[in-house]
Amino acid sequence: MKRFALIGAMFFIAMAASAAQDPQAVPTRELTRVAAMPPSAKPAGVPDDYVVTPNGYFSPDCVATVHEGDRLQKNGLIQRASGALEKPATCGKANYTLRGDRIEADGRRTLRSAATPPPEQSGWVQAANYASNTPIGRIVATWTVPSAPVTKDDQVIYFFPGLEQLPNVQSILQPVLGWNGYNDKAWTLASWNCCVDGTTFHSDPIPAKAGDVVVGDTYSTCAAGQDCPTWKIDSRNTTTGRTSSLTTDPYDDLTWVFGGVLEVYNVSTCGEYPGGPIVFHNIQVYNRDNVRVASPPWGGSDTSGINPQCNYGLSTTATSATISY
Repeated sequence: MKRFALIGAMFFIAMAASAAQDPQAVPTRELTRVAAMPPSAKPAGVPDDYVVTPNGYFSPDCVATVHEGDRLQKNGLIQRASGALEKPATCGKANYTLRGDRIEADGRRTLRSAATPPPEQSGWVQAANYASNTPIGRIVATWTVPSAPVTKDDQVIYFFPGLEQLPNVQSILQPVLGWNGYNDKAWTLASWNCCVDGTTFHSDPIPAKAGDVVVGDTYSTCAAGQDCPTWKIDSRNTTTGRTSSLTTDPYDDLTWVFGGVLEVYNVSTCGEYPGGPIVFHNIQVYNRDNVRVASPPWGGSDTSGINPQCNYGLSTTATSATISY
């Protein structure tokens, strides 16, 4: 018996060593499923096997992982680190916004019926944002992972800076800190880009914990002034030294700037929010010519209709955005 135990232990060690040497060998994580949410938090019509993402509710078939060293191209192909090209399985399934609007794979949208009540608080609660009249080349921000919510139900919380297009949004590039994003009652970091042909893409998630310092950096990899097809989104945990990166095409000029966003799913009491306020600081925005924007004209969101009301607020400076809740 001891001999077999020793062989088993040696096999386990060998497998662990092999995994450590293989950059693609990462722990498998499953995003939080709609089935894990109470009925009051589910938008009407969203199937239980759909998953929660920073971009709404998606079929698992429509969520693809882009590993470190891979590149998401404009045509939807993933160029793996080995050079091989891979096309994710064609999704073809509708996704749903946080409020329950249905979006077909071809972009057609069906609004949630006014007669259908919205789910318990889900959506962008607050966003420090502005529209730029010139293309942006980079945004970087720093924040600290807050304490976990006192009430740990099935809510999902996201914090991120990011970039989109205006007036026609084709994608959103965002380094995201999430709580319970993987049905784990824990903090994780990953980089996201949504939604090519109805698919949302993300990097391999890495862990974070309360007190860790996070840097979210979204930037063109080309020389100043170029319309660049290759961008990087780095979700960096500076406390642990680990980074979750996504290399991607932005799909068009990025002109809608978000210095800091709070997005939630299934929040029905104030105790379901994490410790706050959250402060995005050392925010730096650069235009395509790599010239820093001196005073971004940050605006906020209307929180008057949100239920529950949790003392929401936003205060900004040229380099910070403080979101209260």
